[in-house]
Amino acid sequence: FRGGPISVAEYMEEVLTNPKAGFYINRDVFGAEGDFITSPEVSQMFGEMVGVWAMCLWEQMGQPNRVNLVELGPGRGTLMADLLRGASKFKNFTESLHIHLVECSPTLQKLQHHNLKCMDENNANDNVEERTISSLAGTPVSWHAALEQVPSGFPTIIVAHEFYDALPVHQFQKTTRGWCEKLVDIAEDSSAASGLQIKNWRSLSTLRFVQKRWS
Repeated sequence: FRGGPISVAEYMEEVLTNPKAGFYINRDVFGAEGDFITSPEVSQMFGEMVGVWAMCLWEQMGQPNRVNLVELGPGRGTLMADLLRGASKFKNFTESLHIHLVECSPTLQKLQHHNLKCMDENNANDNVEERTISSLAGTPVSWHAALEQVPSGFPTIIVAHEFYDALPVHQFQKTTRGWCEKLVDIAEDSSAASGLQIKNWRSLSTLRFVQKRWS
């Protein structure tokens, strides 16, 4: 990191997705042995109902032959597994799907691969890309570190459950100097239990910089 305070967004990104020590990167944080439980982990009906919604949307699209079904932050893959299991009897729908999981955690990618009962197809032809297939519904599955990596040009359905609340955000506060961005810095004394402190340090004029950085 550069010297000096960093934005709340930069701090959140580092805490959550640092390649070595990020909260989501190296362990399973879900379930009774983790830190929290999400709706798909409580009942399979949640994923099944999302599947019904996705299939209705596919029908409204005119039942295209190829659809990208994208999930952002798929956790253990429980929601997608329940969705595919429930939809597996509707062959026209499942045969049109290509699942794209946007996940930056190698640990969670392995869990998703397992829970979706994926099989890696080895192709003898070097010119043909290897495919991963979920045996739950015979659908191909791909993983991506960012949404921008998902192939474009196809009808797309995006699912994101309890994902946006973990996205890095910039925080601003109105002060006597006007609107300032909150920044995180090392505490100058030991009064802060975490060793960190929040500062109103950057003026609103730097919004142009923020917009360029995150646009």
